[in-house]
Amino acid sequence: MSDKLIKHIPMDELKKLIRKEKDKYLFERLLFIRQLYRGDSVIQACDTLCISEQTGYNWLQQWNEKGYEGLKPEFGGGAPPKLTDQEKEQVKEKLKEKGNWMASEVKALIRKEFHVSYSDRHVSRILRGFGMHYAKPYPHDYRRPENAEEILMERIEAAMQNAPQDSVIGFIDEASPQTTDNRQRFWSFGKPTIRKNTSKYKANAFGFYPVNGTEVLEFMDNGKAGSVCEFLRKISDRNHRKHIVAFADNAPSHKAQLTRQFAAQHNITLVFLPVYSPDLNPIEPIWKSGRRRLSQVSFIKSEWAFRETMRTSFHHLAKRKTFMGKWLEKFGGLFPNLLCQ
Repeated sequence: MSDKLIKHIPMDELKKLIRKEKDKYLFERLLFIRQLYRGDSVIQACDTLCISEQTGYNWLQQWNEKGYEGLKPEFGGGAPPKLTDQEKEQVKEKLKEKGNWMASEVKALIRKEFHVSYSDRHVSRILRGFGMHYAKPYPHDYRRPENAEEILMERIEAAMQNAPQDSVIGFIDEASPQTTDNRQRFWSFGKPTIRKNTSKYKANAFGFYPVNGTEVLEFMDNGKAGSVCEFLRKISDRNHRKHIVAFADNAPSHKAQLTRQFAAQHNITLVFLPVYSPDLNPIEPIWKSGRRRLSQVSFIKSEWAFRETMRTSFHHLAKRKTFMGKWLEKFGGLFPNLLCQ
C-alpha cells in the first residue's frame, strides 16, 4: 500500500482544524493526518495513535480523495430495523384503539401482526418513542357519567349568570387524616423503620381551596350539615363576606336542605360536581399531599401538634395553583373576568 499523502491544506490550517474540532472521531483522524504531515510513515502514525494499519491506510485514502470531508465518519451501518417506519405507525394506530396496554400485550400484538419478536425492554423503548407514558392508571368509578365535564360546564354557566365580578371561587371538601397514615417511601438497606408515637390521632378536616380568595382549614367535631354550615360561615368571614362560588361533591351533608338554606342566606352559591367525579375537584390532591407530609413527620407528640402540622401543610399547599392547573385549562374560560382579578 502507498504512503503517498496529498497535502490539501497547509500545516497551519490543519492545526487550526484540530484545535476547533469537537467530534472525537474526526479529531483522532486529523491527528493521524498531522503525523503524516510531520513525516511519519503510515505504520509509525498507526503505532502512535494505537490503531490498526488497515484503519490507517483507510483514513489516508479517504483524506487523499476528499480531504477533510473524506475523514468524516459515517455510521450508516448496523442491522436494519425489524419494523419499518410504516409498520410502526400501524402499531401506533392499533394501540390507540384501546386505552391501556401492558408491554407483554404489545409484544404479542407485534408478533401476531408482523411476525416480529422483541424483548419487553425494546417494546418499552418503542412505546416511549410513540409518546406513551408508563404510570399507574388513575381510577375512575364506573358510575361516573361519561359526560361529567359537560355536566359541570352547564352548572358553572348557570352559577355564573348572576355572580358579582368580585366573587370568590373555590373548592370545598372534607378529609379525615390520621397519624397512622403511611404514604412515605424510603430507600434503605433492609426493611425501613421509623420511630413514631403510636398514639392514634384523627381529625375531621374541612378545607377550602380558592382560585382567587383566602384558603381556609378548620377541624370540626363531625361531618354533619351543621358542621358544614359553620365551615361555610368561616369561609365567608375569611373572605370579607364576598359572594362565594363553592364547588363541592355530593355528600349528603352538602346537599342537605339546612346547608342549602344557609348558603343562600349567606351569599354562597354551591355548585355540585357530577356524581362519582372526585377528579374534578382540585382539592383532592392537596389532601393526598398533606397525608404524605404527615407520614414524613417522625414524631407527633399530641393531638394539638398533629392538627397544627396538618394546618401548616394545608395552608402551604393551598397557596399553590398547580393543583388546579388542568381544571382551569378546561373550565377557566367560563369565568374569565373573575379569574383575572
